[in-house]
Amino acid sequence: MENSLFSVPVKVRYYDTDLSRAVYFTNYIKWFDSIALPDFTEALGIDWRAFIEEDVDAVVAHVAFDYKAQCFLDDVVHIHITDIELGRSSMTIYGALFKEETLIAEGKYVYVFVDFTTRKSQPIPKNFKSKIEAYIRKKKC
Repeated sequence: MENSLFSVPVKVRYYDTDLSRAVYFTNYIKWFDSIALPDFTEALGIDWRAFIEEDVDAVVAHVAFDYKAQCFLDDVVHIHITDIELGRSSMTIYGALFKEETLIAEGKYVYVFVDFTTRKSQPIPKNFKSKIEAYIRKKKC
């Protein structure tokens, strides 16, 4: 997918499948949150541990995915971050998962940045926001 901001492959393992031998649907969501987002932020030099040390966390506020096709054991799924919208305290990440040229699933995650102790929303950290915005500008030009 040429216009994605970032992509990462994941190989379907046995434990990703269900009794029908297809990938269990929640794994697409898990891969997006636990593989694509951390790999993307790491590639930008963003260290989540530094946020936690500053009592900042990002929690999932909303998830929506539409499923289009199935994947099976040993398939390689490419997880794409297609767009990111940054608000005052929230970040919406849009994504799509492909097996070769076939769209498997697409959707979005909404994260809200919170104070780790009080769990109240707070503005997105400036250094995080500036790195994401700079990367998006560069990719879209």
